[in-house]
Amino acid sequence: MKKILIGFCISTLLFVHITAQTDKGEPSPNEWTGSVEQKIVGLSTIWSEAKINFPFFDQVPDLDWDETYQKFISRVLATESIVDYYNVLTKFAALLQDGHSSVIPPWRFIKPGFDQPPVEIRIVNKKFVVARTGETEEMSEQHVYPGLEVIEIDGLAAWDYYRIHILPFSCQGTEQAHQSISLMTFLTGPKAQPLNLKVRDMDGTERSVTLTRNAARKNGTPFYGTLVDWFMFEPVMRHRMVDAGILYVQITNFMKEELNTQFEQMLDSLDLNTIQGMILDVRFNPGGSTTMTEGVVSCFIDSTVQGSGWKSLKYIPAFRSWGRETGWEESAPYTIEPREGKRYNGTVVVLTGNYTYSSAEDFLVPLKHSGRAVLVGGKTAGSTGNPIYVVLPGGGQFRVVSKRDAFPDGTEFVGYGIKPDVAVSATQQDYLDGRDVVLEKAVEVIKNWK
Repeated sequence: MKKILIGFCISTLLFVHITAQTDKGEPSPNEWTGSVEQKIVGLSTIWSEAKINFPFFDQVPDLDWDETYQKFISRVLATESIVDYYNVLTKFAALLQDGHSSVIPPWRFIKPGFDQPPVEIRIVNKKFVVARTGETEEMSEQHVYPGLEVIEIDGLAAWDYYRIHILPFSCQGTEQAHQSISLMTFLTGPKAQPLNLKVRDMDGTERSVTLTRNAARKNGTPFYGTLVDWFMFEPVMRHRMVDAGILYVQITNFMKEELNTQFEQMLDSLDLNTIQGMILDVRFNPGGSTTMTEGVVSCFIDSTVQGSGWKSLKYIPAFRSWGRETGWEESAPYTIEPREGKRYNGTVVVLTGNYTYSSAEDFLVPLKHSGRAVLVGGKTAGSTGNPIYVVLPGGGQFRVVSKRDAFPDGTEFVGYGIKPDVAVSATQQDYLDGRDVVLEKAVEVIKNWK
């Protein structure tokens, strides 16, 4: 059976809010009223859908889902606004610790009336480091630059701020995903509210910085760093020569069928005898459809290769009455056949990282399992699994993962991540110098290939 794995799919990203009125002009049951009944329904929806469908309770052994649900009833009832309500629901779902099981509020990423300064933060060697900034007068005047370390945020040590304001709402499931994907809205707060930072320069000097929570750059466009990179729909791919005989191809997502067409057209236009190696970059690819990945893989193989296998919970009420455990529906690894036409059989390096997510990870499985490519960079996010989506009061959604995926040999990567063959990570100095050390290593691997 052909499987379709949806990460942050188009239907989710381009979420259509539930209409507030039915055809009869009556209030929709999903229109936010803040009633007791509505608050209970939303919480109960999350609890019941996860209880039936979530296949990873063994990865959160300390979580008593039923008991936790009961504790959260009083918390949702105490909320006074839709923002407070969704904060509680998000915390509840985050306890599942799975990247494909989460609450998606009506406002998607940034709450109404909230914003963040044009600064991108990443964790480097256990330090919170500025990776990029938007061009603004404030950034220049405050001397905020790539490589600058942030040691305090509004009076809290950076790690304490992270543990209090980020982790409780983070449902990524792996440490590397928590420390990357969850940081995309790290400095978010009430719009225009001053943000007080204590920073440490590269020479060790500590100083105070005050920034405005306003993402607008000089040209008026907002800067959201990796948040924009991660949800880049167009173009689906970009390519260029990065060195003599070395072709670099960035695949931004696996959401559109045109990817395979564009990839094949690019391949057909090349004189493959002049290509010493090819680099495929999926470091900031949020996924999409597994079907889209198969067409690209087929361009690099000369024989059949295997992708991931999966299993999903199979609930039979009669078994429960007999005290029997829940069973599983299992599927053997799917297969990919070589493309009929021009294919590349030279050296292939794939760039990976903590933002490599969902079907972008599925893309790696057949390449790594067959030994067709060398993975260079960082460990992937460790999350995939065809989530089920249900509507919540007020226009949000809850999604819950519906199956467990694994390599053909049974090795699981959901909740762990896929390790690169050659691990590379940027330092503070690399960010200051503007170096892409992962890409540099990939070029080195190809040049020294034996």
